[in-house]
Amino acid sequence: MLVLALVLAGCEPFKFGGGSGMVLGPNPQQCRQASLPGVTPLFAEGPAETGPIISRREDGVLVTEVAGRVRGRHEREERFGSFDTRSFENRSYRLVVEDAVAAGRSEIKITYYPNADVSTYGPVTNFRSWKMYGLEGNQNGGYTFHVNQQMRPVSPRQLEQTVTDNPREGRPLRAGDILDFELGIYLAGADPMDPAPIAGGSAYFSDTFRYQVGLGGLTPETFDSAGMLGPPPDARLGGGTTVPFVALADGTPVEPKYALSQFALNIQWPHPQGFLEGRRLFYTELDTGAHVEAGNPPLPLQGVQGPLFNARSCIACHAFNGRGVLPPVGAQVQSLVLRLTGEPEFGDQLQPQEAPVALSRIEPQSVTLSDGEVVVLHRPVFDAGRPLRASARLAPALVGLGLLEAIDESTILAAADETDCDGDGISGRPALSRGAPGEEPRLGRFGWKAEHPSVSAQVDAELEAHLGVGVTEGALGGEDRSRLVTYLRLLGVMPQRVTSLEQVRRGTEVFAAVGCGACHLRELTTGGRHPFEELRAQTVRPYTDLLLHDMGAGLADDSGLPEASEWRTAPLWGLGFTAQVSGAVNLLHDGRAGSVLEAVLWHGGEAQAARDAVVALPQEDRLALLAFLDSL
Repeated sequence: MLVLALVLAGCEPFKFGGGSGMVLGPNPQQCRQASLPGVTPLFAEGPAETGPIISRREDGVLVTEVAGRVRGRHEREERFGSFDTRSFENRSYRLVVEDAVAAGRSEIKITYYPNADVSTYGPVTNFRSWKMYGLEGNQNGGYTFHVNQQMRPVSPRQLEQTVTDNPREGRPLRAGDILDFELGIYLAGADPMDPAPIAGGSAYFSDTFRYQVGLGGLTPETFDSAGMLGPPPDARLGGGTTVPFVALADGTPVEPKYALSQFALNIQWPHPQGFLEGRRLFYTELDTGAHVEAGNPPLPLQGVQGPLFNARSCIACHAFNGRGVLPPVGAQVQSLVLRLTGEPEFGDQLQPQEAPVALSRIEPQSVTLSDGEVVVLHRPVFDAGRPLRASARLAPALVGLGLLEAIDESTILAAADETDCDGDGISGRPALSRGAPGEEPRLGRFGWKAEHPSVSAQVDAELEAHLGVGVTEGALGGEDRSRLVTYLRLLGVMPQRVTSLEQVRRGTEVFAAVGCGACHLRELTTGGRHPFEELRAQTVRPYTDLLLHDMGAGLADDSGLPEASEWRTAPLWGLGFTAQVSGAVNLLHDGRAGSVLEAVLWHGGEAQAARDAVVALPQEDRLALLAFLDSL
């Protein structure tokens, strides 16, 4: 078994000062490295690869692999972000874009490979390209296209289209053009005479794709009639997985509750089908097999859920893949669990069937800011009918998990400084997860305490602990588990959104100046060995170091453990969509913070200095900081 060789022999002093030989203290870098653990890499060693997303043929033609799913309406209308009934039944497709502009010819060939037969006797799937802007009120979401043509059928599952010029500007294709296009999809069943008709609907739309002519690949740039150009590269928080921000002309997001529900922009075939089938499981009640969304057929899963569980479906706690929410005082919690310590009667986690947990009261405390504003903080107190050594854990948002999984161990460990060798007051500690007895340790990444090393391990743990489902028995076996893993790995990341450029720019500076960036690292790069090629070699901006930090007594749980006040640095991407996706704002591990400012003011321990700096900010800088955080 390969073990990451990051353990050095010890700390050696360093010398400086003109070669005087005077020893002033240990070398901080050597000191940090000496305290790092040896961990087994999550993915096997081997040559780094970026995958087949963009390749160049011997004749100079660029080939880009693209994939998608059917949509109920156009990009800027209702039913674009949602998932129609039976969306998981062969309603995905693959596209291959062959770009000869890079080879000196004004020609792009696009081949469409649906996962179900197209209509034989009904309408032919059409190809719309080159948006016309400034057409507010048009039925197609405020825009139409210069070109609308039928695709050329090659077989029931292959159609082609060739683009030879840029009609928007009346000239040949040019490197740097953005070819925006969508398909009007007609699957078998659009005509009663069609052979092999698909069950349910048969007429759909595709994503709106924005292809980078002569360069290859898709871009989330969305200059349409909303007049919003962007996001620029440094605002693409999820790198190539970043999805477009779809808004109306006034900047209002379209279907914002689905902001964390789309798959990665650069998703590769055959992952879209696995994503859709994984989503089906995510939305299925595991005691009956019923789909939460009306009109979908049930899964034959009766009997897979055991007698003890917190919820019947994943979506019950992770609504639209967002954070959990707290109930009113006196009500039973739904998307929060109690992890137990030293409670043999109940095991590692309290289940509602053993003792229901209610939010019994809220304990307020006030913080006065430098300008006299008073902010009331709220500490929730939970009651299970008896005193328990417990750690309350609210369901976290699920965005960007695959990207965090793809970050190399060496990148995470490079930020660790458990003994604070550099004396900056920040001592991030890597979490170790040993899995089965005898296994070499792996680096923890997921969960409030970074207890899970991979998306797969998190899925297994959540199925067993929260849903009462074993993953090796009954109908929920390895294939179902794999579908859930694919779904969670490939949820796309929303870009940073800027409504007030100067205020957000200032907020970015304040974020760095007060010290937030010491733990909420802005930029990381994924490695080259993740099994999903779309997650490799991506520069991402999750604003986390994935390390454990002591957050002070105020944020300690009631476990009684020495690490009660330690928490993994929470990623900040998707933060600005919390209320729209989850329906409420409940931040931090137990949901106590009803706003981003409250969450900041709860910080203590290693973050005490940064928290105090925020308290001391003038109002203008504080509002800028909050505007920046809301843009993520």
